[in-house]
Amino acid sequence: MKILNTITVVLLSLFLITSCQKELYFDGLSSGSLKTDSLGTDCMPSEVVGYYQMDSALNGPISGNYIEVQVNVTYPGEYTIKTDTVNGYYFIGTGTFGHIGVDSVRLYGYGTPLTQGTNTFLVSYNNTYCYIDVDVNDGGTVTNAVYTLGGDGSTCTGAVLTGTFMEGLPATSNNTASIDLTVASGGNYSLSTPVVNGVSFSSTGSLTTGNTGVTLTAIGTPTAAGTFNYIVSGAGTSCTFSVTYDPLAAPATFVFTGAPADCSGATLSGTYTAGVATSQSNTANININVATIGSYNVSTPQVNGVSFQGTGLINTAGNQTLVLYAVGIPAIAGTFNYTLSGSGSSCTFSVTYDGAPTNFITCNIDGVFTTFNIGATAGLDNSSGPSILSIDGSSTSATPDPSISLQVIKSLGGSVTAGTYNVNQLATGIAVSCDYFDATSVDFAALTDAQNQNQNPAFTITVTSITATRCIGTFEGPVKDSQGTTKIITQGIFNVPVQ
Repeated sequence: MKILNTITVVLLSLFLITSCQKELYFDGLSSGSLKTDSLGTDCMPSEVVGYYQMDSALNGPISGNYIEVQVNVTYPGEYTIKTDTVNGYYFIGTGTFGHIGVDSVRLYGYGTPLTQGTNTFLVSYNNTYCYIDVDVNDGGTVTNAVYTLGGDGSTCTGAVLTGTFMEGLPATSNNTASIDLTVASGGNYSLSTPVVNGVSFSSTGSLTTGNTGVTLTAIGTPTAAGTFNYIVSGAGTSCTFSVTYDPLAAPATFVFTGAPADCSGATLSGTYTAGVATSQSNTANININVATIGSYNVSTPQVNGVSFQGTGLINTAGNQTLVLYAVGIPAIAGTFNYTLSGSGSSCTFSVTYDGAPTNFITCNIDGVFTTFNIGATAGLDNSSGPSILSIDGSSTSATPDPSISLQVIKSLGGSVTAGTYNVNQLATGIAVSCDYFDATSVDFAALTDAQNQNQNPAFTITVTSITATRCIGTFEGPVKDSQGTTKIITQGIFNVPVQ
């Protein structure tokens, strides 16, 4: 959720007033509304694809940088969906909606990001709006993976599809395509396909050296039956895989077990935590009794920023279990009820969202959200000599690494207090270090260097609050291994006990 400041409210009011002058719909123009979270603020579901670097121009479809949002279409026709211009760039998508219902729209980026940081865009369509965040990296500091797709220039090798692909059934988190690739050097990657038959596939993240595979997730609603080819591309390599969409089967008839009260025997999988995006592991298993086989499309409204949806084909009558996939980011902790509807039946199940862990160290490493909450603690030594604050945590209890260690040292006396500390403050007696050990125990470090007091960007640790029992703050900056490979840490947060 974004908190609107006074300037944003004024600009938004002007935007809405201007938009009200265009409320009349003419033949050929679509109508509908952007899908948002339960607070009506953030675009949900949404996706940001591509890497965004300071001073690196975005050239629409050519550069492969885009955002995807979903629209509830109430009248088919032409559309233009766009954002405002922030930090020197913007997004826009145009086209035609061919049917009523939920549809996905891709907005391509244009312009040049001027500075690094997180940019919040206002997406607008038909007098509706929502927000989406895009992170811009410092130009020249991001390490991109070098890789080749299996079957480069031809058919993707090892392509495996999961889920039911059927005309008119919206894709869920279970609709994926896995393909092979060979990684020459590790780093970030971004793979995507164009929208074909109303559906696109994409995947972003980080890769390590060697032969591996990646899984692309589908988004959109297939508009027709038949076989369609998808060209997946990224980092100068591409290959093609095909998807066969079955004709839409007649709807199945069934009754939810426990309808119209609680969904009897419903079970949840995955971890549900406030502020942490759901993934393919977040599912709800719902029991039904099937009278007639056929297709199904069941869903819940969005509650607390999350909705559940399941689509597919039921092949046998009798007692069955449907798997629904959660989509969204839980807004707050607590227990919330979800009413599931389909085939003229409905029932209700509840989901309890935990609060963020009390003791935690989290950050994005090359854009990948990473936690170091195992053994997350701080130590403060003021006994003699330099004052040393150390903050440590691990990602798993099974192995020592991945792990992280942060340090602030005041060598000229005085305790470490609330304040901002970086690697370029040696003249004032301050030294700062960070050691991030990846899963293979390779040390990526940042540290105060007496021979270089002009590091840019400078690794920074900000202590916002420190007492005898707890230390809270943030951290960010580049870290490098002994070979000079750089990883970028952003949005680092710690809230740990002092021991």
